[in-house]
Amino acid sequence: MKKITIYLALAFIVISTSSCSKYLQSGNGGFSDVSLNRTSDEYSIKRLKQIELDGNAICGIPGLFGGQNNKNKNKSGMMFRFNGIEIGRTPRILPIITMVGFTLGYGAIAQSTFGINDNSNSSNFGEYKLRGGLQYIIALPFAGVSNNLLWNGVAASGLTNQMYYQLIEENPDVDVFVNPKYKIDYKLGIFSQKAKVTANVTGATLKMK
Repeated sequence: MKKITIYLALAFIVISTSSCSKYLQSGNGGFSDVSLNRTSDEYSIKRLKQIELDGNAICGIPGLFGGQNNKNKNKSGMMFRFNGIEIGRTPRILPIITMVGFTLGYGAIAQSTFGINDNSNSSNFGEYKLRGGLQYIIALPFAGVSNNLLWNGVAASGLTNQMYYQLIEENPDVDVFVNPKYKIDYKLGIFSQKAKVTANVTGATLKMK
């Protein structure tokens, strides 16, 4: 049992000190429509308002506090001929399930580590020293760190879908979205994650004759 405790402590220390930041930038995340290049006199072209979206995750669970991961949960945007990044949406129930699993697992380890009450004069003789949910309270920090590491990157969940929806919602007059440029800032902490997606897109509107 002592070895289990030592390994658990070492794993927690390694994970806790592995906070990192990531930066990704795409200079040109898409391509111009060929027909637009050949008949540019038929289109009115303009640079659209920059879009900034923030996402977060606590203990690997996305969008719990103020994140835009699920802002338009039941809405989506679709654009044809719009090459670029695609960040899928992770159902929140999945990291919740793994968080519960980690908590139960670490709780069982904590119970075994502290052992059984061997005081024959105690009313709790023969029972685990950690009872009444105390083992799960002790397990929560370990479970939170482990779940956050398991779901590394989930803070960006659903942000591209929000971006597509926002582009269409805010620019109903635009017929073609071209030349998107993306910038993604991502930071992984001990218990949390943060992500920020910035997009600059050119919009083209067909000139009606």
